[in-house]
Amino acid sequence: MWVPCAARRPESWLCVDSYLQMNIPEGWEMIWKRSGPGNVRVIWNGVIKNFLDQSDAEYLWSVHDDVVIHTETLERLLSWDKPLISALVFHKSSPVLPHIWKPLDGGYSQRIQETKRWFLDHPKDIKFGPHVMHPRPDDALTATGFTSTACTLIHRSVLEALREPMHEEWFILDDEVSGGGEDRNFFENARKVGFENYVDRSCIAGHCTGDIPTGAADFLMWEAVSTFKGTGEEFDKESPDDAVATMRAEIPVR
Repeated sequence: MWVPCAARRPESWLCVDSYLQMNIPEGWEMIWKRSGPGNVRVIWNGVIKNFLDQSDAEYLWSVHDDVVIHTETLERLLSWDKPLISALVFHKSSPVLPHIWKPLDGGYSQRIQETKRWFLDHPKDIKFGPHVMHPRPDDALTATGFTSTACTLIHRSVLEALREPMHEEWFILDDEVSGGGEDRNFFENARKVGFENYVDRSCIAGHCTGDIPTGAADFLMWEAVSTFKGTGEEFDKESPDDAVATMRAEIPVR
């Protein structure tokens, strides 16, 4: 378990507490490391090189230091038997939207309405913060163009396959390529060497601003009063007041 850091302390001690309480599947050993803050190109790539050269671990699990995980997150991600899979993470501040990006007209579209419809088909699981649905919905997995590495399980075969073509630079800084950031570039390059990436919508990781982790309920409340003009995701709605009243009826109170 690798926690890449942006600061000298985590966003919230809720994050650390969630690491300590997580379930470790029987027969598995967890080794967790927190990298220090610093240049993405140096720190992140150094962690991956160390993982490949100094261990025989099967998976590298990236969990950012502003993310709170549910105790069953690792078990759920492993249950799909995919080499590259992420929990669903929403933006941590307005607009609270899902990190599910799919190709559209040579670029990407953030799958706002698709994600909304999926959650409205699972209303009892519309909750605040981190959550794992039971039983696991058969349609929970969705292929993406890219997502966030805020809670991503990566099999070592993916990193080994990228090693030579990427010259041991698995993550590239935003300003060193045309378009996209470190996460987008990583997932695009993984796809080039044959590894599709997936998001498990039944496994939500809370994304923190201070001590408040966002989740599905925050997203749906935000979506209810937004039009997303110019995103390809806008559509006609009732008045904002009607929309909020509808969502209040559908989402459990915190």
